[in-house]
Amino acid sequence: MNNFSEKLREFLEKKPLYSWQKFELPEYATQFTNLLQIEMECSVCKRSRPFSDRRARGSAVSNSIPKLQSSIYSFWFKCDTCSSNEYAFFVEVDIKDVKIRKVGQNPSWSINLDKDIDRFLEDDSEYFKKALICESQGYGIAAFSYYRRVLENSIGKILYNLRSLLETQGSSSENIEQIDKALKGIVMDERIKIAKDALPNNLKPNSMNPFAIIYDTLSAGIHRLSEEECLKNSEYIRIALSYLIKTLTQQNEEQKAFIDATKSLNKFNSKST
Repeated sequence: MNNFSEKLREFLEKKPLYSWQKFELPEYATQFTNLLQIEMECSVCKRSRPFSDRRARGSAVSNSIPKLQSSIYSFWFKCDTCSSNEYAFFVEVDIKDVKIRKVGQNPSWSINLDKDIDRFLEDDSEYFKKALICESQGYGIAAFSYYRRVLENSIGKILYNLRSLLETQGSSSENIEQIDKALKGIVMDERIKIAKDALPNNLKPNSMNPFAIIYDTLSAGIHRLSEEECLKNSEYIRIALSYLIKTLTQQNEEQKAFIDATKSLNKFNSKST
């Protein structure tokens, strides 16, 4: 798969509707629509599967191939495994401004949450789903607002899980005290700022701090951002927030299971001796 196909595939798989994106466009229409495979969630297989474009492609003399124009182009894919589930995309091309946007997708974006996130958020899962719906339709300001509400309502639980993780890892008393200070705080930005400074390195992939991403994004201020900027920032908040919740939940559960197992083994060994 060439570089253009990889970028187009990522665009179809991940980008919301009605959000323009600058794109290096090919000269001919067939070069644009000649994407053979994507990977999406299959509602029949109940998991992520490769989907292929099985439409027949005839041969043509090079000078009869139509050039890419400002128009709407369709993409159709069928699941390689079940041959039942299908995806259709409709993409608008703007030749003059060298950009594209998705104007249709069926099935629409899934709003099914990861089980760890759904369990962690409890009632606030509905806000997260509403944010996903707004994001999928290109409503950046609305999506940004819903993600902010999710963070505001769950920050206490996130901080509590972070404290538990730090305590289990033998973190310094200064870090624990900082988290306790954040737990008692009422100003959202201050709580996030304290938490991002206390985040351990094992929660910073490639030295990137998800709390810092969230803090910097929210600090930009929803009232100063355009619809497009809010849409992009909503994606960053969703990714960073999802990573934090899943990683904190999984690491706390794994460490607790390890500690319980170690205690049982030590108890068994002490009886054996």
